[in-house]
Amino acid sequence: MKRLLVGAFLAFGIAACASVPVYEAAQDQNDFGYAEQKIETGKYRVSYNGDASTPRATVENFLLYRMSEITLDNGYDYFKVIETDTECHTEYRTKDLEPCLHRSGYGPMFPYCGYGYVCNPSQAISETKRYEAVAFITLHMGEKPESDAYTFSARSVQESLQADLVRD
Repeated sequence: MKRLLVGAFLAFGIAACASVPVYEAAQDQNDFGYAEQKIETGKYRVSYNGDASTPRATVENFLLYRMSEITLDNGYDYFKVIETDTECHTEYRTKDLEPCLHRSGYGPMFPYCGYGYVCNPSQAISETKRYEAVAFITLHMGEKPESDAYTFSARSVQESLQADLVRD
């Protein structure tokens, strides 16, 4: 019995580790992770594209962290967010279309699943959400203006978010 419980806890632990969002660079334009584009000196477009296991808040925190890295890597002290947006991409999928019934004039009316067939309402429909955040920033040197709510100290952002990062 003890071995069964230990095995169950190990399996749960491995599954929990597998679903932790990882902070990493995107390999291409459609991949998950961060990306940036230098617009001109001191101006960048930065994005973070999360997968289905990455909550919105994490995507936005990863974006902030990447903006702080860009700022410090280029020798600046703080950044100003000029424009930002977070989009939600939702996909719906049915797990199984096999139990579709041919539509006839008899019996209960089920939703269509295409070409004259109707789906069994017991089919599971899953919803998957992915978040993508993008920002345009300018980089600055010196003391961050306290009166501007859109400016962030790069070092302070890194100190605040460092503990939440899991790197590949």
